[in-house]
Amino acid sequence: MKVSYNKSAEEIINKGLAKLESVDFTARLYRHDASLWKSEEAHTKIINNSLGWTEVYDWTLQRLPEIKNFAEGAKKEFDHVVLMGMGGSSLAPEVLRVIFGKSEGWPELLVLDSTNPDWVSSVRSKIDPAKTLFIFASKSGGTVEPSSQFAYFYDEVSKVKQDAGDNFIAITDPGTGLETLATEKKFRKIFTNKADIGGRFSALSFFGMVPAALSGIDVEKILLSAKEAGEEFKSDKASAAVKLGALMGGAYAEGKDKLTLVMPTSIEVFGLWVEQLVAESTGKEDKGVVPVAGEKLHKGFDYKSDRIFAGISCDCACSKAIAEEKEAIKQSAHPFFEAEMKDKYAIGSMFLLWEVATAACGALMGIDPFDQPNVQAAKTIAKNLLNDLAAGKTSEETYLDIIVSDNLKGKVNLATLGADIKKVLSGNDYLAILPYVHNSKAADELFSAIRDGFLTATKHAVLFGYGPRYLHSTGQLHKGDGNNGVFLIISADADNDVKIPGAAYGFKDLVNAQALGDFKALAEKGRRVIKVHVKKPVLAGLEKLKEVL
Repeated sequence: MKVSYNKSAEEIINKGLAKLESVDFTARLYRHDASLWKSEEAHTKIINNSLGWTEVYDWTLQRLPEIKNFAEGAKKEFDHVVLMGMGGSSLAPEVLRVIFGKSEGWPELLVLDSTNPDWVSSVRSKIDPAKTLFIFASKSGGTVEPSSQFAYFYDEVSKVKQDAGDNFIAITDPGTGLETLATEKKFRKIFTNKADIGGRFSALSFFGMVPAALSGIDVEKILLSAKEAGEEFKSDKASAAVKLGALMGGAYAEGKDKLTLVMPTSIEVFGLWVEQLVAESTGKEDKGVVPVAGEKLHKGFDYKSDRIFAGISCDCACSKAIAEEKEAIKQSAHPFFEAEMKDKYAIGSMFLLWEVATAACGALMGIDPFDQPNVQAAKTIAKNLLNDLAAGKTSEETYLDIIVSDNLKGKVNLATLGADIKKVLSGNDYLAILPYVHNSKAADELFSAIRDGFLTATKHAVLFGYGPRYLHSTGQLHKGDGNNGVFLIISADADNDVKIPGAAYGFKDLVNAQALGDFKALAEKGRRVIKVHVKKPVLAGLEKLKEVL
């Protein structure tokens, strides 16, 4: 695999490589040696059940006939495929959906990884439920987001078809509650995944490849590109992947913890997948590599010294469009690393490159890259809030215009919010903007402007993520890193609520309980966090917030 890097990166890479080679990283990774990362029994148990991704491309290639035969049959009956999932089960399919687009003569793939009712409604408005195949994708089967999505869409299909289960398939691990549900509801198909793979490392398994195949993408080419890269990574102790991991881990040790992802527009979505992989794998034990995805590049910008830059190049117009900005960074003192992607199908090799690199980075940092100890906190609080709703009780905090954590009281007010946030940021802090709203084009543009405004005004890295998606991505980092983040959570009165069949609340209450749940979880961890609530119509409310910011 062809990679390039500048002098600043080379110095860090060489130091990191020496450390990784001294522990025989590559050989031990492929032997699935848990002691590369941790020796405690609680950790080794998790790690031993998490390394099936290293050569999963072979496992999936062996099952290609099953995937292809099913996809060919579904192609004849359905106009759309809707993936209901979160985090690891949804981001890889979203990457492939955007990069490859709609295939002629195949169903269009839509990815729903939100509980925002406006987002759910937007998907509903695009489909005919009778002509749509729904994928319930969950490693555990118990995740609230896809479970709620399933309840809604199963009810919608039931209104037009007697055998509603025939419009559903499941992708899950063996022996899960989802497997039981799929059997009871007579799903058309259950794809039972390889169990020893964590969700964020599952792109090349059923979780990534089945949705892609159902939309007409040639997944065999993707898997073969991964296999080619895998053979290279396995045989070379100083491979491109290990070098990237050496840079990430080595830079972190030098205080350069902001991993800025540089992607051409055509594959910018890949940054969301990398963001989840790196943040959830490294953000723990008061440590964390902070991935910065989707940030606008500025030529000659005075970036802070906590930055490193890494990304992908491809032979495309959008890659050339940012050539000057990239060249300026390469010539600067900031470490810069780039891997070449020869064509779209080489995305398989890119998935594997970053997975191996993240594992290597974790070894250098002395952490377990395969657990997520802080993810459950926000889920538990949100569940308790929903239980209160079911019992007829509501939380006044949910819909207050603004609430702040104790460590920001007296420092932050709604009328002067933008200026106050700038005063709060210091040192190598980052700002995270976290809206629980529909990801419409108008919302994207508005938040992009807010984000870039904070970057240029403060020079601090600014992260962005839609909720509740980010809870399964950067949410672990937010609570597990060294507490150098400032968090702005934005909840909203949805323009239209959508009821969840069988629940005492709708998607509006669910998504706002998740927003408040994360606020409380962050506050309990001593994080500096602000939650602002906007009234409907949502876009008008966001425009008013933008003025304040």
